[in-house]
Amino acid sequence: MSSPRIALLGFMLEANQFAPVTTGDDFRESCYFVGQEILVDAAKPAPRVPAEICGFIQDMDAAGDWQPVPILVTNVEPGGPAAADFVAETLDKMRQMLADAGPLDAVYLCNHGAMTATDSTDPDGAYYAMARSVVGPDVPIVATVDLHANISDRMVESVEAIISYRTNPHVDQAARAAEAAQLTRWLLAGGRLSKTFIRMPIVAPSVRLLTAAGPYADLINRGQAEKAAGVRVVSVVGGFAWGDTPENGLAILTYGEPGAEVDAEALARTLAMQSWAQRERFNVTLTSLDEGVAQAKSRGEDASLPALCIADVADNPGGGGRGNTTDVLESLIAANVQGALLGLFVDPAVAAQCHAAGIGAKIDVVFNQANADKHGRAVPASIEVVSLSDGVVVGRRGIRAGSTVDLGPSACVRLGGLTIVVVSRRIQGADPAFYEAFGLDIASFRTVVLKSRGHFRAGFDIFFENEQIIEVDALGLTNPMLSRFPFARLPRPVYPLDPNTTWQCPS
Repeated sequence: MSSPRIALLGFMLEANQFAPVTTGDDFRESCYFVGQEILVDAAKPAPRVPAEICGFIQDMDAAGDWQPVPILVTNVEPGGPAAADFVAETLDKMRQMLADAGPLDAVYLCNHGAMTATDSTDPDGAYYAMARSVVGPDVPIVATVDLHANISDRMVESVEAIISYRTNPHVDQAARAAEAAQLTRWLLAGGRLSKTFIRMPIVAPSVRLLTAAGPYADLINRGQAEKAAGVRVVSVVGGFAWGDTPENGLAILTYGEPGAEVDAEALARTLAMQSWAQRERFNVTLTSLDEGVAQAKSRGEDASLPALCIADVADNPGGGGRGNTTDVLESLIAANVQGALLGLFVDPAVAAQCHAAGIGAKIDVVFNQANADKHGRAVPASIEVVSLSDGVVVGRRGIRAGSTVDLGPSACVRLGGLTIVVVSRRIQGADPAFYEAFGLDIASFRTVVLKSRGHFRAGFDIFFENEQIIEVDALGLTNPMLSRFPFARLPRPVYPLDPNTTWQCPS
């Protein structure tokens, strides 16, 4: 086949059941491209489309002639379940555009894999099934997913293969899309795959799904190291606990060529048994907030101590957190901690006040004045406006490297010994560029507090060794102590919520 016509689609949301609904406007304001708009944006030096779209296009271009058929790509920062009407509208539009595109040779689905909707726990499965229903049973469909996906039976059944990220922090999106492109060409040449899918009764806290070291890293590394000849894809998918779906659970997918079916299945079983044997390694211990603040205070008083990074893991916008909880903020103020930087704090009203007042102004504000709740209380403060930005930043390290991010109108403010970066749009503070855009020298601070679960580790590794990072226990929608959440739909029993869970490897 000299010039295959391959459709490009993307629908991405990581949905936290306990967060406010993600609306159609949220998607459109973040990333929403239709038809040729996708190719135009992907060709930019710092695109807004997901890195997977760019990676797939680049690998296909490098391999030979093909005809991209761009359909629709939309992506949004993790939040609550997607509004059902927007999901239905988007899938209908994709369906019609696929049908209008004429005969297709293959389909690439860019996907997060942990989306829920206000009326469904598996809109991703509906997305996959929609594509299959249009192109028929013989056209190859390959999908890529985040390693925090919640894999459903419908997703597995609807496509030839699901390829998941292998890095957390996620820095291999483009590489996995390139893998998908290469697999697509192999399928177009007549290749066929068998599938093995095992979902484990393990719902791991996200902070235990890092891939530099730990139980999850060991599974991913073993899966890649022990791939026999003919085992094309090994995806070990950690899942997203706060999705609270029947599809939750650490998932293992292996895909084998004809003749390697037994090897692919055996590897899946091996990985499943290892995950179960080592399940206690997925348990979490956090540093108390009092201890974290005490460490920050000591850094401000003793310059000989190494700098400290505090991860406010409970308020991670990258997992649906609102970016405005105040446990850590109030504790730092009360302790009069010096030399500390905190961000990104989401408060459009305060950012607007700073822009109205101007650089150098000293003003009284109330953080969370319009939307205070038990997690993000109203905090009055007298602040100085240090610098301002329109919030359009190009990421330089980690998950956002090389992509354009819009923080909205933003401000850097000073409050006693604390410097705060206040933004208007809810974005995980994982890239140094988000702070450097205000003229800040991150290395000059004694303590840096980041509202991020783990992606900051790929952005801030030039400033902090692992020994300098602590994860504090505070209120928020992404606190990894899962027993504190009122889960209603998880498959039960499940580890670690149910410590006495039992499991037998399927025959």
